[in-house]
Amino acid sequence: MTGDIAERVLGGKGRTGAHNGPAPSTLAIAAGLAGWLGVTVLSQHPERLFDGLRRYDPVGALIPNWRFFAPEPAQHDFHVLHRVMTADGASTEWRLTTQIADRSWKDWIWFPSRRQEKGLFDICSELITLMSMGEKDLAGTTGFQVLRNFVESVVRAERADEDPPRGFQFVIARYTGYAEDGDPEYLLVSAFVPLASSAPAHV
Repeated sequence: MTGDIAERVLGGKGRTGAHNGPAPSTLAIAAGLAGWLGVTVLSQHPERLFDGLRRYDPVGALIPNWRFFAPEPAQHDFHVLHRVMTADGASTEWRLTTQIADRSWKDWIWFPSRRQEKGLFDICSELITLMSMGEKDLAGTTGFQVLRNFVESVVRAERADEDPPRGFQFVIARYTGYAEDGDPEYLLVSAFVPLASSAPAHV
């Protein structure tokens, strides 16, 4: 009876104590998971050297893409600058319409001003893309009008305590981001935008 109990406890190995190792199905599953993990890691390479692996997963259900939120990370910054024609007809120097805020530790939790930066970046990207596609009426596009109204609101706020300016002009410049060894590229220069003495535009 004692032998029967030992056999049941040891799963049938009580008589010999032999260990046969993992079953073939277990090895196959382990090999499959290891291969899948390897393909997943390789397919995240930023230089896209292994993107050919994704042809085996045309619907994207098996190989995760951790680059989803930034498949092509931005390598430059856009800046908007403007100058104003004052009430007496003089033109000011070009100045930045917005400053890119310095990051701090709390921005990992709460960074609402980033929304404005991201919005301006997206609008500038859209306008530059339209230019490259030969858009004839760039000033009539929604992106251009939103950007023009935004610059107008900044100009009016800057000169709220002065005589209303006659108008303004703005430019989109592209910089190399944190790399300071490159010169800015001036990609789009608006025509002169006259200003009425009415209420500021809404953005």
